[in-house]
Amino acid sequence: MTSPEPRVWHPLWLDLCGLPRLVADKTKGAVAWAVFRTVVEIDCSLHTLPGTVEITLTDLEDRAGLARGSARKAISALRKHRLLACFLPDDDEEPALIKVQIPLPVPVERSEVIRRLTEAGFPPPASLRYLDPPTIEAEDSDDSHDRLLQEIVDLYFNTVGLKMNAFVLDELRLIRHRFPIEPIRRAFRRAQQNEIRSLQWVVRELVRVTRKNDKKGQNTT
Repeated sequence: MTSPEPRVWHPLWLDLCGLPRLVADKTKGAVAWAVFRTVVEIDCSLHTLPGTVEITLTDLEDRAGLARGSARKAISALRKHRLLACFLPDDDEEPALIKVQIPLPVPVERSEVIRRLTEAGFPPPASLRYLDPPTIEAEDSDDSHDRLLQEIVDLYFNTVGLKMNAFVLDELRLIRHRFPIEPIRRAFRRAQQNEIRSLQWVVRELVRVTRKNDKKGQNTT
């Protein structure tokens, strides 16, 4: 019995809302949109609800057909304009964590997006991925009531340092949603014990342990 051919997809409204032109104008080129669209396609293929994409920058460049070194610069620009949240490792061969920001800062109102979809011949959808908050995430969208995120912030302060800004908080949010809390606690604890004051090391350790456990689970099935 054969399986259906794997396909990738992305929400059509992203193309119709003016975001491609906005990204090109803000980043002075087409590379950032190619990166953004590739991240969206991977996310839509892997996750029913918007989630975190784990991919090396080298693989991302290969999938988007981009020159070496271009993905890091493009993602940094997309993060600056609040289109992506991300954790970028120092090495392009190590996994990055990337998530589309919700709600996306698009150049038109939601009603105009619906009008353009209708004009293109499509019935209005019940919700727009990346523009409307998913129900599950809406419950803990207020960071002040997210106890796990607060705990991870405290672990970061106690292990790495007191530097905190919007980008660092986005990175900690990605860690909170990508990994279970117990491995996160263990990774920060190991960093403390070894006097390693690096969030890069913590994420690298989390990815290593997660992949090791995933392989172990596959071998036992």
